[in-house]
Amino acid sequence: MTDSLLRRAQHSLAPLQRRDLAAAIELAAADPVAHVVPLMHLESARASGMMPAAMWAVRRRSGLHSEVVGLVWNGANLSAVLSEEQTEDAESQRADVAAAAVARLTRPAALVGPAATTLDLWGRVEPWWGPAREVRPRQVSMAIGSDPLRVDGIDAEGLDLAAVRRATLDDYDLLLPACIHMFIGEVGYDPMRHGRAGYEERLRFLVRAGRAYLQFGTVDGQRQVVFKAEVGALGGGVAQLQGVWVHPSLRGRGLARAGLGAVIDGVRASLAPTVSLYVNDFNPVAIRAYEAVGFHTVGTFATVMF
Repeated sequence: MTDSLLRRAQHSLAPLQRRDLAAAIELAAADPVAHVVPLMHLESARASGMMPAAMWAVRRRSGLHSEVVGLVWNGANLSAVLSEEQTEDAESQRADVAAAAVARLTRPAALVGPAATTLDLWGRVEPWWGPAREVRPRQVSMAIGSDPLRVDGIDAEGLDLAAVRRATLDDYDLLLPACIHMFIGEVGYDPMRHGRAGYEERLRFLVRAGRAYLQFGTVDGQRQVVFKAEVGALGGGVAQLQGVWVHPSLRGRGLARAGLGAVIDGVRASLAPTVSLYVNDFNPVAIRAYEAVGFHTVGTFATVMF
């Protein structure tokens, strides 16, 4: 990192311009599962004509000209579209991007994306942006582009289960506690104490957009959310599931597998033909549930949380 700050950079980081939008989309679309988050914002920019301030272009100088060779989305989380090749130019690109990120970008809440790129960047920016609160170096990236496999063995006795469906704002007060419980378990802090307004605004947006799914059932005599999941990112023909959750007292009864099958059907019918997600490698129960409905491994993600 120090060497990259001292030498003359061959790559620059600058706000993406409208004239570069087509090239940027082509770059990200080379792997839409890995780069669904940048693609979501790029496609929104193409539809609206408004360039998002958080989208940065990585430009490589060539004589008097330059070309877009990478992207950095620096919203709440940072996700990068960079070369993973083991070449001198790719190494130069990653070094220059890391140096420019330290100089020009605000540290995000997390670095998230393909593991090779994410961990490489983290290794370069750690002296300035560290320490990390937690590093998850290996998360299994999975996808399904077909009808889900049907599963048996669901124990629904006494639950009076309703069908999995899209949430509405009428469900919000019952959906919110389930989302908070999931968030605390996954991320490690209570979003209602840190960033409540933004968290609730985001959840309401997903509900209004038809990207939040839930299932009701009876638990301890009360009607509660027993399963839920959201489409957290949508772009390039890919819908990335986030926040998959089953009521703690009902885990191990097959609700996740059945619920996921219904969500995949709904998402593929109305949002995108491919459904993806990523899961911690230390959660074999979840991985088996995803495999049971037809998800297959397509790559490796990493997350660095601050």
